[in-house]
Amino acid sequence: MSTTEPREADLDRELAAARLECEHQREVAAQLGRKVLADGQDYARLIDSLRRTEAELRRSRADLERDVEHRTAELTRANAELTAAKARYDDLVRRIPHGVYTLRIGADGRRRFEYASAHLCELLGCEHDRVMADASLLFAGVHPEDMSDLVRLNAASVQDGRPLAWEGRVDVGGAERWLRLEADQTSLPDGDVLWSGVASDITEVHRAQDRLCESEELHRQLNELAPNAISVCDLDGSIRMANPAALMLYGETDAAAVVGRPFLDWVAPGSRELAQAKFAELVAVSRVTGLELDLRRSDGSVFAGSVEASLVRDERGRPLLAIIVTGDETHRRRVDSERLRLQKLEAIGTLAGGLAHDFNNLLQGVFGYISLAKLQMDEPTAAIAMLEQAEKATGQAVNLTSQLLTFAKGGKPQKSRLALPVVVERAAHFALSGSASICILDTPEDLWDADADEGQTVQVIQNIVMNASQAMQESGIVSITLRNVELEPARDGALPAGGRFVAVAVADTGEGIAAPYLARIFDPYFTTKPRGSGLGLATAWSIVARHEGTIRVESTPGQGSRFEVLLPAAAPLTRPAATPRPSAPAGVPAVTRHRRVLVMDDEDLVRSVAVALLASLGHRADEAPDGEEAVRLAERACAAGDPYDMVILDLTVRGGMGGAEAVGRIRAVAPGIRAVVSSGYSDSAVMADFRAHGFDANLNKPYTIEALSACLAGGPAG
Repeated sequence: MSTTEPREADLDRELAAARLECEHQREVAAQLGRKVLADGQDYARLIDSLRRTEAELRRSRADLERDVEHRTAELTRANAELTAAKARYDDLVRRIPHGVYTLRIGADGRRRFEYASAHLCELLGCEHDRVMADASLLFAGVHPEDMSDLVRLNAASVQDGRPLAWEGRVDVGGAERWLRLEADQTSLPDGDVLWSGVASDITEVHRAQDRLCESEELHRQLNELAPNAISVCDLDGSIRMANPAALMLYGETDAAAVVGRPFLDWVAPGSRELAQAKFAELVAVSRVTGLELDLRRSDGSVFAGSVEASLVRDERGRPLLAIIVTGDETHRRRVDSERLRLQKLEAIGTLAGGLAHDFNNLLQGVFGYISLAKLQMDEPTAAIAMLEQAEKATGQAVNLTSQLLTFAKGGKPQKSRLALPVVVERAAHFALSGSASICILDTPEDLWDADADEGQTVQVIQNIVMNASQAMQESGIVSITLRNVELEPARDGALPAGGRFVAVAVADTGEGIAAPYLARIFDPYFTTKPRGSGLGLATAWSIVARHEGTIRVESTPGQGSRFEVLLPAAAPLTRPAATPRPSAPAGVPAVTRHRRVLVMDDEDLVRSVAVALLASLGHRADEAPDGEEAVRLAERACAAGDPYDMVILDLTVRGGMGGAEAVGRIRAVAPGIRAVVSSGYSDSAVMADFRAHGFDANLNKPYTIEALSACLAGGPAG
């Protein structure tokens, strides 16, 4: 036998030949049995030949059976592998979310499926047996409007040998679905064509595309019709698209011409640095709002604009584009300015009415007591008493004007390191004296010192604590809490620079403040209390603002209010603070010698009163209407050998030289003279820091004879 594996047909032929040989041997044996053999040697040879033949037949049969068994095992194993491969293929096809098929088209045009997956049957809405029996079901539900396209593409594919790709609508169980066919063709030797293809349900894809198209059209319409100027920019600030409102806002006429240009072309030079910083910040924060910039049109004109920007990111969070919405704020600012002007006029009206009311009351007291004094001229004691009452009313008028000046411009604070707990406690105690209210003070041990004017701080605390007590009908608990506050830049709108602050919170349990009134509580003369002046909170606000601080207000009607004052904290100490010297005891020092004084003021009344007061104190006094005349008088006095001991200079002279300019020229001719600055404006930097401007003392108008005497008692400079 051959060492190579015989084919099954060869085995069948060998088996047939063996059978024929066996039959032939049997026939020969039968013939030999009938013949009488004479020769014994021939008989023995014949027997041996038969045995060899029989043995050969047995070996052939055994080999044949082994070969048949081996081949049967091979066939069984191959069949098992084929079955497993087919199962894997069917499982793979079943997992594919598409229909898979093999379609044979005969030379006569007949169609039949050689394979159709379960998904294909589901797509067609038919049972598998029906699909395998009738291949026309694949095309039966094609929409008539799409059938011609399928026929055309199929014919072109057959002609060119290219793959078929078609999308169309198919009726499946009465519902319209979108189907996509993709198939490759193979030409068979017998002239048939075998198409192997994939059918996909793309209904949801088409619906998504329709929704996307509708969304794009909607956004296009919104973009076209939006009243706001909308620009889309790349991450480098180059303009990719601008809607009609943006083109109109910036005076552009060609939408294509702006594409690729920097958005900064539309920003005025003075605002470009801020715009660049905010655009760089956009990548980190994704949104920028409330930005106001000066924008520029194509003709170079500049206008106030508002800018909002949003960052568009992809599905992985990477920045893609920036959408910038801008608007012309010119009209809004004009309206806001007009509204603010009207509010100011209303506030001024309230202020004027309250001021006239208060001054009329005070003047009534002054005139009334002076009239009474005239009637009591025969009784000096009674007349003096009436004049003292008039003087007291005048003093109240001075306090009123002081408060008004503090509100209007604010007295320049003379700041120093201030330990607030003692100051706050003293101010609160004074404010609550005479009422049934009590104060609870909560102070941390590590409280920072404030950088503030002590006198003005006391006034702020007194006004707010008094307001809290009045809100509780002067019978309740005023809670005061002090704390350290550290603000980051741009975190607080009232304090955009941020920094270190000391907060003083004053809370009451009174009736609270109604929401409509919260915006007006710091207006002068605005009050809801029957006995309120309307100046306390206005003055407090003005003082705190001059300190570069702020006041926060929270109030709930029926539950109470909370005012929190934020004052700048003093710089941390690098060495122990010096112990402040105790202030000099109050009292008017005695003047031990007569002096020569020069009074300069542009008001005749002020000069004549000052000269009279000085004369009553036993001093010689001259007067000058402006700084130039004062300099001439000082030069003349020195030349005559009778120099002035002191000069009182009005800070502001209408149309002439004021005291700030005159003092230097006077000291040039009279170095040892005592120079005093006098003014009715408490907000002046010269009044607040007079020594830095060349003066030895200050004298606030109006002043009394005691204040004037105290100035004289200081002695000559030098």
